[in-house]
Amino acid sequence: MGDYAVRMQFDIAADADAVMVAMTTADGVESWWSAPVEGSPGDEGGQFTIPFPDVPQRFEFEVKRDGDRSLAWRTLAFPPWWAGTTIRWRVDDGDDEPGSRLMFSHEGFDPANDVIPIITPAWAQIILRLKEYAETGNPNPFFRT
Repeated sequence: MGDYAVRMQFDIAADADAVMVAMTTADGVESWWSAPVEGSPGDEGGQFTIPFPDVPQRFEFEVKRDGDRSLAWRTLAFPPWWAGTTIRWRVDDGDDEPGSRLMFSHEGFDPANDVIPIITPAWAQIILRLKEYAETGNPNPFFRT
């Protein structure tokens, strides 16, 4: 595994609990990323899978929790270009405004991995869907399978 990480920060006009529900429930993840989610994206030690259009196999993740507002999804064998990487989410209360702050990283890439220039802007777009869903409650998944 490498030491390169995609890192982002988003301020969200929704409380931290709403953001966590969006990331830790199948219904929540389906509302901003892709559906159907099988398993639970929020249960410590659990696993879940998620489909992506035009990809023959479902993406596989193992869940790690670090308190009420921190979550990590470790990528299992598929997709091979993500295998062994970790997606980390941390939600804090907003500094100056009501709402929350989401800290995101997708880490463990080799810096020369050809997928980095593709996933970096894709993650920004996907997380904007998460932000929109947490703020409005209106589903708008990035992928429609």
